[in-house]
Amino acid sequence: MSTQRQGKGEAQDTHGFLGEEFLTWLWFRWETTGGEFRLPGGRVVGLALDDFLLFAAPSEDETEQTLRRGLPTRTAEARTALRSGRRLKKARLLLAEGSRQWSATLDGASLTLLGVKLPEDSEEVESDQDRTTERAANWLALHELVQALYGQFLRERLRPDYLERVAAEQAQWMAG
Repeated sequence: MSTQRQGKGEAQDTHGFLGEEFLTWLWFRWETTGGEFRLPGGRVVGLALDDFLLFAAPSEDETEQTLRRGLPTRTAEARTALRSGRRLKKARLLLAEGSRQWSATLDGASLTLLGVKLPEDSEEVESDQDRTTERAANWLALHELVQALYGQFLRERLRPDYLERVAAEQAQWMAG
């Protein structure tokens, strides 16, 4: 029996929609429950969508739609995009855990973090090596937070009652 590894492009083509659903789910949860997520290990992370949304076209022949500045999630254009079948392809996220805050654009199809802004260096940082270590730890923490949120989404998404429960609520939210 032979197994084939899927290339990155192939995985995005077949499973990228889950990341786009994840972004919409984050938006839904932010607006309906306040954006606070309880993660394993007693961790609590706050999340909000910021000043950038990129909607994919319903078909390859149509154009993408980008909303920037202010609170694009509150605009009629954003709601219209959801109602017309556009998928949230990328979004700027603000995340906070304790006193640390990150901002990053998340590409839904690949779950790639772009344009990341890390928390400010702590006052204890005295050397370049300490700064590098702290920044690496903050990158790792951001990656872990996004992965934990994605895991929470997948657990909910894969529940047998997902369509009747969460998807129905989310559809009402999108229509509202």
